[in-house]
Amino acid sequence: MIKTSNDGSHTVVSEKFQVTYHSMYGAITESKVVFIDSGLEYLFQSKKNSISVFEMGFGTGLNAFMSALWASEKHANISYTGIEAYPISEDNFKQLNFADFLGFKDLFLKIHQVPWNQKTTLSPHFNLQKIETKLQDYKNEDMFDVIFYDAFGPGTQQELWETDIMDKMFNILSPGGLLVTYCAQGQFRRNLKQAGFIIEKIPGPPGKREMTRATRMK
Repeated sequence: MIKTSNDGSHTVVSEKFQVTYHSMYGAITESKVVFIDSGLEYLFQSKKNSISVFEMGFGTGLNAFMSALWASEKHANISYTGIEAYPISEDNFKQLNFADFLGFKDLFLKIHQVPWNQKTTLSPHFNLQKIETKLQDYKNEDMFDVIFYDAFGPGTQQELWETDIMDKMFNILSPGGLLVTYCAQGQFRRNLKQAGFIIEKIPGPPGKREMTRATRMK
């Protein structure tokens, strides 16, 4: 099922979990604040021009789409890996209106139509690998500069916010790498600290007073 969020952009209701993939306060707005501005732009401002991204929760493809557009605008290079255990249907992704706001509809459709489990170059500044798997089963070969942690919240998938998973996230980040997420739950932040992250509380998107940015310092 497609719903329209407060900024006019769509989100999808998960058939399995009966929750939306994005904030109803604004899907595009949330993605920009949480992942583009607090993740990619933050690294870019520290003079990092080539960025490897790991996304937990590929979902609607919005974060990947906005990352590809950002890379083109900034002339930065992004290598993007997104994992998803429950891919959305073709019927759903073809209805999504993100390109009505951002343009580049062909690129958005390609992001969904490229094969799973295969690295694909979509532009001179962006390559993508989508992996259909559960996070618990993911075996990484690469290290990443930033993790977009966009799983369903602790109230829906508590197991994805526990210390063992945060240990795994810590270990796939390069030193100085970031994890950014909309979630500001206290227990989650304690789990991040236990895994070795340094935590920042930063202003969240509409509807969220705070969000979390966590750094691997070593």
